[in-house]
Amino acid sequence: MWPSGAGSRQPCPRESALRRAAVSGNMSALPPHHVPAGRSVRVFICANPDDTEAERNALKEHVYPKLRDFCRENYGIEFQVVDLYWGVDPEEWDSPELQRLRMKLLEECLKTSAGPCFVGLVGEKYGSIRVPGEVESAEFEMILDAAVEAGLDTHILEEWYCRDENSVPPAYYLKPKSQMLKNFQNSMESSGAAKTKNDKAWRNVSEEIKRIFRTAVLQLQEKGTMKSPQAKKFLCSALEDELDFALGKQTPAFLRKCVCYIRKISNFDRFAKLPEMSRYMDIVVAADRVMRNQESYERLLKAYTWLQKEMGPETDPVVVVRFIGSSLLSTDLRTLLQSICEQIAINYRCLIHFLPNKIQEMRELFINLLGESSFHRPLVIVLDCLEQLSDGDEARKLWWLPIHLPRTVRIVVSTLPNKHGILQKLRHLIHDDGYYVELIQRDRKLCSQTLKQQLLGVKRKVTSGQQIYVNEALAKCTLPMFVNLIYREVVHWRSHKDVDDKSLCSTVHESIEQLFYSVENKLGQRFVFRALGYITMAKAGLTEVELEDILSLDNIVLGDVIVANYLKNPLRISYDLVAKLREELEGYLIERQVRNVTLLVWANRHLHLIAQKLYLSNEEDVHQMHSLLAEYFLGAWSGGRKKIFTYDNNHFTSLNISHHKNPHHQQSHEKTSSDKYSYDRQTPEQPWVFQCNLLEPDIFFVNHRKMTELVYHLTRSGRTDDLMFGVIMNFSWLYTMIKIGQFEKALTDIDTAYSYTQEKELKFLATTLRSVKVKVLKNPASLSAELQQRLLPVVTSLPKLRHLLLECDKDGPKYCSIMPLHSSMDVTYSPERLPLCSSYMQIVEILPTLAPNIVLVALEDGSVSTWDVESRQLLRQIDTARSVVLGIRLTSDEKYLVVATTKNTLLIYDNHKSCLLSEVEIKGSKHSGVSGEVAFINGFTLSTHHALAWLEASKEVNVIDLLYGWPLYQFHCWYEVTCVQCSPDGMYAFCGQYLNTTSIFHLGNGDKLATVTSEFSGGFVKSILVLDTLNQMVMIDNEGSLSVWSTKEVTNPKLMEDYDCRGDDSEVVGIELSEDQRSILLCKARSIEVLDTKVWKMVEKFKAKRTERFVAAVLSKNGQSIVASMENTSSIFVWRRDSGQCMASLIEISGAIVKLIKSVHHNLLLSVASSGVLSVWDIDIITAMSNIDKTGKKIQTLQLSGREDYVFTMDGSEAVHKWNFSTGFIEMVFKHEGIVENCVLTSSGDLMVTSDDKSSQYIWQINTGENIFRINGQRISQLLITHNDQFVVSLCEQNASRVWRLATGHKVCNILVTLQSALITTANTFLVGTSKNKLLAVSLWSGSVSKKFVCDDGISIVNFKLIPDCPDCVVFITSTETVFIWSVADESVCRRVQLPPNFLKNLEEFQISPNGKLGIVSKGDENINVLDLHSGKLRLVHAAGIIWRQKLSRDGRYLVYVCFRNCDEDDDAGVVSNLIVMRLADGKSIGTCSLYKTPTFLSLSQRALNIIIGFEDGSIGTYTVVDRVDAALKIKIATSNSRQIVNNASQKVRPKCGNHSFKSISDCVWRESTEVFSRDSPINVSDSGEGESTTPTKKAELLQ
Repeated sequence: MWPSGAGSRQPCPRESALRRAAVSGNMSALPPHHVPAGRSVRVFICANPDDTEAERNALKEHVYPKLRDFCRENYGIEFQVVDLYWGVDPEEWDSPELQRLRMKLLEECLKTSAGPCFVGLVGEKYGSIRVPGEVESAEFEMILDAAVEAGLDTHILEEWYCRDENSVPPAYYLKPKSQMLKNFQNSMESSGAAKTKNDKAWRNVSEEIKRIFRTAVLQLQEKGTMKSPQAKKFLCSALEDELDFALGKQTPAFLRKCVCYIRKISNFDRFAKLPEMSRYMDIVVAADRVMRNQESYERLLKAYTWLQKEMGPETDPVVVVRFIGSSLLSTDLRTLLQSICEQIAINYRCLIHFLPNKIQEMRELFINLLGESSFHRPLVIVLDCLEQLSDGDEARKLWWLPIHLPRTVRIVVSTLPNKHGILQKLRHLIHDDGYYVELIQRDRKLCSQTLKQQLLGVKRKVTSGQQIYVNEALAKCTLPMFVNLIYREVVHWRSHKDVDDKSLCSTVHESIEQLFYSVENKLGQRFVFRALGYITMAKAGLTEVELEDILSLDNIVLGDVIVANYLKNPLRISYDLVAKLREELEGYLIERQVRNVTLLVWANRHLHLIAQKLYLSNEEDVHQMHSLLAEYFLGAWSGGRKKIFTYDNNHFTSLNISHHKNPHHQQSHEKTSSDKYSYDRQTPEQPWVFQCNLLEPDIFFVNHRKMTELVYHLTRSGRTDDLMFGVIMNFSWLYTMIKIGQFEKALTDIDTAYSYTQEKELKFLATTLRSVKVKVLKNPASLSAELQQRLLPVVTSLPKLRHLLLECDKDGPKYCSIMPLHSSMDVTYSPERLPLCSSYMQIVEILPTLAPNIVLVALEDGSVSTWDVESRQLLRQIDTARSVVLGIRLTSDEKYLVVATTKNTLLIYDNHKSCLLSEVEIKGSKHSGVSGEVAFINGFTLSTHHALAWLEASKEVNVIDLLYGWPLYQFHCWYEVTCVQCSPDGMYAFCGQYLNTTSIFHLGNGDKLATVTSEFSGGFVKSILVLDTLNQMVMIDNEGSLSVWSTKEVTNPKLMEDYDCRGDDSEVVGIELSEDQRSILLCKARSIEVLDTKVWKMVEKFKAKRTERFVAAVLSKNGQSIVASMENTSSIFVWRRDSGQCMASLIEISGAIVKLIKSVHHNLLLSVASSGVLSVWDIDIITAMSNIDKTGKKIQTLQLSGREDYVFTMDGSEAVHKWNFSTGFIEMVFKHEGIVENCVLTSSGDLMVTSDDKSSQYIWQINTGENIFRINGQRISQLLITHNDQFVVSLCEQNASRVWRLATGHKVCNILVTLQSALITTANTFLVGTSKNKLLAVSLWSGSVSKKFVCDDGISIVNFKLIPDCPDCVVFITSTETVFIWSVADESVCRRVQLPPNFLKNLEEFQISPNGKLGIVSKGDENINVLDLHSGKLRLVHAAGIIWRQKLSRDGRYLVYVCFRNCDEDDDAGVVSNLIVMRLADGKSIGTCSLYKTPTFLSLSQRALNIIIGFEDGSIGTYTVVDRVDAALKIKIATSNSRQIVNNASQKVRPKCGNHSFKSISDCVWRESTEVFSRDSPINVSDSGEGESTTPTKKAELLQ
């Protein structure tokens, strides 16, 4: 379970002795079954293989996967079943090796399982006795003699058993089948008939061996020569032996972990004659009669009975050991010191209140804890392999290691002598040589003696002849590991084995290779290749279950180990292969506990390096294996999803593999005749966390295996999409990483993913997470709301963030119930900056490249540099031999870099190798130059294969072939050349000249095709644009005039349009064609113009102020925004084209911007500051700021339409803005003559009634924006509409107020009293309001006061509210701090509640729940006052800050409030206030969202629980509440229209904002004599459903 923090709880003084022994490092004091072996449940299945096959298959297919999921989800542990019979050839069931392995694994399960460890499946079949694998020579010879005496033929025993003198004592062992059966060696490669023949031969041999042993042993037992315990091992079945070993002499507590299922078959005589019943019962046939085998049956009954019976010192040192480098975390100094401190604190019962963040403070804590040791409990700390420490925090300098220790503390460290200088640093700290012990190599005799003792420990030895070769090997190397490797080899030698000087290797390296080759020979080369390859390439190792799962997913392994006849669901390798692999590599492939998981890892780095060399040398295989591991940890084949298994029919008959060749490239891969089938591989789900209770999402178990391995394998397999969307854009991953304290690790993974994918979304996400670090670390539950606020504004520009937003929608409500629907948060953005030189004057030119972070920079000193802007690294540099550079160009494929110099030469470079290919001189005509001066290159451009250059005042253009570097020809023009542009296909060149003339040339042959001249011939061609999609050419002169020519016939261009701009005296400084070629931007010094290429007219024009000048301007990718910079300013401005509003101003801190360069490849903007600093801006992110609509003034009031699809805002201006609730865009602006003061909407949302300070009232048709009527005459203080949309109440402070019919405009009545804060009752009967010290209920029929409540003198009514569920009741508070519930109908007080003294001193808000039971009172402090109006009790709930506004939901279940953060809090990166939702049922805060702007208005919707907030800058933000307790509300977010911006795959098109003005002439003027409109009104008002009988129709008819 997720830890609550180390050291947060003091250990219980009554902890057990076993726990104390474990924590203090005294493992020898623990019983074997109490030694920790990881959190896993390992269950051994004990059964007869033949009569329980159906049960075991059913368990394997249906039960085990569910149990595995149950253990992972509820306890965070693995579940593994050890069933060595499953998937094994039935002919191998009697194998002595298999039986020996079963007993070994049974013992491991009993010791290491964290839960149930043994399941017995016992039927009516006792099982046959086993074939002995090895028998002591004395016993074997005694049995052989007894068999001869019994008249048995012992030839088969003599043939199959061989004497081994190397065994101690000598023994006879069963020869392997591969040696005895002629066809066994090639049985997999031979035909099925050969295998059947071998199987039958072995079956006969095994039955004969069993018969001889059984007869001889029984005879010896009868004679008393062999005692029963000795005879039992020859006569009992595997079933009885396993039951006896597992359940015999066990405690009742242990037996509760074991389960036995007994199956009995009734009516024996009825079923005994069925042929298949022999699989389930022990039977014999005598005289054509089928009977039970009485001997087996008696043994079975004895087992049943037994099962039923059984199942009912002076100092205490603390030892802390750390093997540095054994895991990833162990190499980190802070983690190492923290774990040591925690273990010391637990042992000495010290309470650590908090763990320091700084490494120096952690060292101080470590030193302080050392003083807790005592003479009774001394402390010993062992740190192995100091050289494995990472270099972070300068750990290798050993500054953290205490030199002066308490008398009761000893620290033992080890290190390699020549690694990182650690030994030298130790000698500098500790000078006494007596403290150092050098581990030297042992001599040969000592090693030989050690080897002899090891062999005797397993009852083995070597003969004197074999010892000679052992001594020769030890003479070459005496390393401990070499001795152990020799032991692993000679322990399998038999006395008759021929050995020579090549039987043992001479080095550790060769011995390890030989060990791996021997394992390959035993288990199969493909299986070993992949199994050891997966273990080696795993970042932290693999668990045994994971290895079995992964090998079951590998079709190459399955095709090698599974016979075609055994293909079935589930398709998995048999566990015995994994068990045999572990046994063969025991001691080298070891178990290591990492985060409560038992991993298989190599015992040392030498083994890892050799395994990597042997099994991970082929890049293609490594990539495939990484990909399969990534699929496994992604859970791609979990949940019953089937994977195709491809096998070759010839594959099972041709498996010749060479030892030293990679097996994955054999002929079997050429699938000449392959069939494909899909099979379930039974791999588990891989969530980021395992949750057992969905209602408590913060109680979970972290899937550390997925956390550790997935990113590693995704990056190395190149699965960038899975890396981006399966991990980085996964909300559960982000939340879990933050929750477990791995925030920095998450950022590192995101940066790693960015380095692989170069996706700008990842870079923006990393920046976003860093900006919210303080907030989410303090409150991880707010992560989804924080991300949505920042990502929603940019999602149209960065579309790949949609996946993360959808993940936030899906999983965010588990932790935070506030979901932002539309965010108006300003995007915080900082560009990448690169200092190039001390002044921009030294920069000649900057070129962006195809790589977003790579730029080319040419300086005036003649250098051309290639920079990585992100890392600020100089990648390569070209020196042009001190020639002054005039300009640089790159070809479109970036193959060639062309540099123009003042020597009138073009230098052609290979851009990737930075080598000079050729140098070409540019020549002009004899008349080139001005007044005889030297003419330099005036300009040059590149096409696909050519470079075109021209000199100053020259009429010739030189064409150079880039491939060969020689001049081809010259283009001769009429006038001096000013610019040249090539067509995108590289076929034509357009040469602009003086007198607005352009010549068209063919680049292939140099022919002049045409020459055209514009009517505006006074200037020169500034730029030429080629619109290839429209077959048009656009000539733009220096004054901004345009000439558009059709180039369908390139030899005869025709003039299409002329656009004259000669009246503007400003100079053109920049020209850009939009990406879709629909718009042309002309940036002049004084203005920016945008032309539409369809109609060739100016559609937008932006003028600069008199004192300002534009430096440059570019279009956004969608063409909806303009990004520009001004002269002598250090800001970049973003304008909206449709409204002309400046949406953002980004400050460049490096100085005034002097140049803007746009990269068309990645939509980047490069700016150069006066200080010589280059900044790279992302235009997509910049233009995302313009997606946020703002009115420019603070929102004062807002209204939500009845259908809640539109929001109407007033900001103290002459306009009402209509916002689309779903998109957050302003769709309409309703302009008034004066400042708008009141606004009301009909519930149907069709009409809007407004009033301004010019004494006018307006009726608007909302859908069309038309001002239908205007009424002048009186200034309105408050407007109200009845709930059925039939009548309008216009309250005035000076004159009589009026009630009038909205449909016709007829007056219903006048109201002569002045009312304040009036409300209309639900029944549309009364208008309730206050007047001085009175609460009045005015009839909407007559306008007269029908009911009233009068306070005593000196008492005033502070606030009042209607109760929605009680139409006739009003709740109000008086200045005497008394709450009254008043019945309007009866004019009586129903209830009275007295508040505490001075309670209303700072009353700001008062709200009532719909049922009238609760009242919420806000006083502008940090408390929420909940008043129970029935009992009069007042409950105080502490808020997160000073409450600014609060609103009660319509159903009364939730309280929404905005509070300002406390001043003493740390800076939360610009957080102004917090939006919080509280559930009143339990007072729990269910959602928090930071607000980064000053809020000015808070509103809640009436239907769904949506929140709308108006801000100071004129923007609005919309939010919704999705409480996970309320299942009905969960559906709302998934179907909400507000997510259209996320679900839409394409960029959302902003609707055109409609501006609608008021009527200049009023339709009616209200005077005392005027009662109706001047003409009949055709206004259509939809009825809300209430009949007109409930409204004052009679009075209205009388007035008509």
